[in-house]
Amino acid sequence: MECAVFLDRDNTLIANDGDLGDPDRVQLLRGVPDGLHALRQAGYRLIVVTNQGGVARGRFTEDDVDAVHQRIAALVDQATGQSDLINRFYYCPYHPKATLEDYRRDHPWRKPSPGMLLQAARDMNIDLGQSWMVGDQPRDMTAGRSAGCRTVYLGPATPPASETPPTVTAPDFPAAVQHILRVTPPRPAGSGSPPPEADPAGPGRGNPMTRHATRMPVDDTDALPRLARNVAELTDLVRHDRARRAEFSGYRLAAGMGQLLVLLLAALGLTQLGSSELFFQWMTGAVLVQLATIALLLLDQRG
Repeated sequence: MECAVFLDRDNTLIANDGDLGDPDRVQLLRGVPDGLHALRQAGYRLIVVTNQGGVARGRFTEDDVDAVHQRIAALVDQATGQSDLINRFYYCPYHPKATLEDYRRDHPWRKPSPGMLLQAARDMNIDLGQSWMVGDQPRDMTAGRSAGCRTVYLGPATPPASETPPTVTAPDFPAAVQHILRVTPPRPAGSGSPPPEADPAGPGRGNPMTRHATRMPVDDTDALPRLARNVAELTDLVRHDRARRAEFSGYRLAAGMGQLLVLLLAALGLTQLGSSELFFQWMTGAVLVQLATIALLLLDQRG
């Protein structure tokens, strides 16, 4: 497993006095590029985790968030002469008081909840107990501690009152980096810096930020109710069909077995709610088998 430094974005890496959706306004804070480079040299993965409620308020779009992240990554790489220094960006566009209804919810990715850190740990095989969370807000400290990380609060020596005090405070980002490096065990000689993370889209495919930006999992809370309705409708159809035709049918036998498989796939999907990718893979399989089952019953009716 690898260690990571999770980084808040606004007023930790870049200056932002409000909702920032314009990449041309991105300005790195003092010492950020050198600090990030030093952390990578020490063996840490660099993962940005940021609430972006401006999307929920209609101030900008998720594409604008991606553009800002692309600009941050480019400025850091340009300043350090490195490539892909920041490994990945995670963000949460939801807000419980959103202006846009599609984004109005209190999602587990939204800090102070630790959802983004936990997802990154699953995605990138991160040892949270050996990792850090750096930010300028109490919610960053709560998210980091809830995930099992040590935390660095950027700000005055006496941080605001919080139920989750930080591990340490630092006046600015360079000081935070120095503290992390002081308590980091030395890396074995010749280990070098970790290689850049491979682009999951493959070389030359899609937006170059696909290797940086991880969007929220698609929120499809209606998937299970729709599946339940389909199962109920199919059950009624089978019951009616049995009353109409008592003779044995190979199609109906296959349809019955298919229906059992649908229920099994749906049940397996429910066990994967923590991973959106696995959840939708199982549910997609259930829907496909459901369609095949309906087709078998239609063929039986025609026979």
